[in-house]
Amino acid sequence: MQHTKKQQTIAQWLGYLGVIPFLFCAINLLTGGPLFDGFALQVFVIYSAVILSYLGGIRWGLAMVQTSPTGWPLILAVLPSLAALGSLLLATPMMQLAALASFFAAQGILDRLSPPVGMPDWMISLRLRLTILVITAHLMALVALARWN
Repeated sequence: MQHTKKQQTIAQWLGYLGVIPFLFCAINLLTGGPLFDGFALQVFVIYSAVILSYLGGIRWGLAMVQTSPTGWPLILAVLPSLAALGSLLLATPMMQLAALASFFAAQGILDRLSPPVGMPDWMISLRLRLTILVITAHLMALVALARWN
């Protein structure tokens, strides 16, 4: 599938805009910003789980447009949602954040080493940059939580 430069630009803008809630909440947690810390943490964890699930949705959509998708692309597409749910069920926010950061890293590695069929090269590069930003935000939130304890 051929994408226009305009589509690429829009995708990049939306991707970077999608990182803003991560960074805003992480900075809020580190600095005691305008949001109540418990609320900022809750927003961060829930948004993280939603976005991790979304990444699986990208793989699902690309697998479904293949003429005859095998089981593996579909299985790999479902795993981020299951990982996100499992992360939300962990006992402490520290565990939740660490698990979510790990799953984002795993998804980023998978996208880099085994990109879904049909994912353009520019999207793979964009995903890598966004993943680095998202993991950085998770590490910032983990540092904030460690300072609270």
